[in-house]
Amino acid sequence: MAEITRLRWPDDGPRVLDLCERAKDYIQLETGKDPDRAYVKETMIDAPPSVPPEHIWCWGHAQSGGALDGLATCLKGYYGPKDWYLGLLLLDPAARGAGLGERIARHVIEEARQDAADCVRIAVLDANPRARVFWERLGFEHETSTSRGDGQLRHVHRLPLKKDRT
Repeated sequence: MAEITRLRWPDDGPRVLDLCERAKDYIQLETGKDPDRAYVKETMIDAPPSVPPEHIWCWGHAQSGGALDGLATCLKGYYGPKDWYLGLLLLDPAARGAGLGERIARHVIEEARQDAADCVRIAVLDANPRARVFWERLGFEHETSTSRGDGQLRHVHRLPLKKDRT
């Protein structure tokens, strides 16, 4: 079974761009544009000023030939110092509906638990109702809805994480 591994800019940029081009239906839904190198760089390394570069993570899942079929990007300390934010979960259309999204999401949740995070948040586009069902099935609960300057309504969902007591 393929592993979920850490991706780094710029070395893994071409692989991420390849995935983004195959999954451009989502990129177009989110941004109204086709993916390009600038989109990939922003996806992999940009964060609000409150999040230092060492708190930005990008994980990928590769097919047997090395091409990515899944990607997740996360920020530690966005919303609150002990919060994680899953900014993007992107899947190759050929891999959707086969459990890979859940596998990658659970990987991120486990990483957050190991980091003693209080919660994981995600923002789901209103235009993507299947994603809301997916995240709610994983236990995420609607927290608020917001609109940025791009006109897209986003629903922020939160998954509280239990602390291990030893």
